[in-house]
Amino acid sequence: MAHDFPFPWSASLLARLRAHLAAESFPRDAAHDLGHILRVAWLALRLAKAEGADPEICVAAALLHDLVYRPKNHPESPLTAQMAADLVPRWCRDTAGLEGRADAIAAAVASHSWSGGGVPASPEAAVVQDADRLEALGAIGIARVFATGASFGAGLWHPEDPWGEGRDLDDKVWSLDHFQKKLLKLAAGMKTAAGQRLAGDRQRAMLAYLSALRAELEAGD
Repeated sequence: MAHDFPFPWSASLLARLRAHLAAESFPRDAAHDLGHILRVAWLALRLAKAEGADPEICVAAALLHDLVYRPKNHPESPLTAQMAADLVPRWCRDTAGLEGRADAIAAAVASHSWSGGGVPASPEAAVVQDADRLEALGAIGIARVFATGASFGAGLWHPEDPWGEGRDLDDKVWSLDHFQKKLLKLAAGMKTAAGQRLAGDRQRAMLAYLSALRAELEAGD
């Protein structure tokens, strides 16, 4: 809830964010909704405390990191981090308590995206990137990958070659391909020590799921 974040500006920022999401022209999939944004913000707060980063910059950037949404198969999807960052100064200017942090928040938003290829240039940007990537791992990450695929009509997995052993991977067509194309690479790229620890736990949960899935699929051959 808004009052749970320990900052005087959080309630007003969240109220504006809810109104913004409700008025968007692109309906969000279940993996990129308000719940995702809030979970990333809580992860950012946890990592900021562990890493000694500015928690207000980290949480504000996490709350604003997905201000612009495009479906993952949309040509503008890799551009949304920068598109969101371009909106951040106005949001900070209109939020009492964030006026002087606009540049740092915008920089953290701009560099968080995997598809955008962002490279964090501050401890706060590293925290936000790690928090967003942690959301793609573990039990939540498994749920999100299939929710995202379903939103644009991807199948669960290729019926004859689910693991891509004899074909090119295509996660726009088969959701399971996304594990090899992206998700299993995230833990190695964590920028913070706290993010690395959490990513290891979440990656092990994901690998256990994939092992169980392989066993079930092979049993059905």
